[in-house]
Amino acid sequence: MTWLSGKIPASLSGKAGLMDDRAYIGILTTSLEEKTKVLDGLLEETLKQEEALAGETFDEAGFEASFAAKDKLLTRLEKLDEGFEEVYSHVSDELKERKDDYRAEIERLQELIADITRKSTSLQALEESNRKRLQIVLSAGRKKIKDFRVSNKTAVAYYKNMAGTHQDGQSYFCDKKK
Repeated sequence: MTWLSGKIPASLSGKAGLMDDRAYIGILTTSLEEKTKVLDGLLEETLKQEEALAGETFDEAGFEASFAAKDKLLTRLEKLDEGFEEVYSHVSDELKERKDDYRAEIERLQELIADITRKSTSLQALEESNRKRLQIVLSAGRKKIKDFRVSNKTAVAYYKNMAGTHQDGQSYFCDKKK
């Protein structure tokens, strides 16, 4: 069920007829305006993720909070896209046949789509940058874990070796050869 389900007039359930008061284009416009707001929210959350990744230490809590917020926004965006497609599929023929009658509305839709495209492109570039930074952060974390394991194994091996070779009255630093 999309966010537009309750807003689509019954006359749209079949093929589009006359567009009463340009209601259907209004629904399309509202959908695109909402999509613009959601993209703004996604950009804001992605910038927060960038800050979490760019700090001296990785802000895991901030990153994860931003990730959860983005998940909700992406779900909203998906519903908006579904609703837009649903309404547009019903009115596209009418818009194409009577484009002169709806010129101003169509131009507004085109402006919104151009704005959405710009924001989507910016978001994709920022996401790619964050992905690369996250890989660096994760790689550094894996290296720390590996270094810890190696030093831990070395220490354990040293203590095992020393525990088995020392005899009372013998110095650790003395060679058995004379």
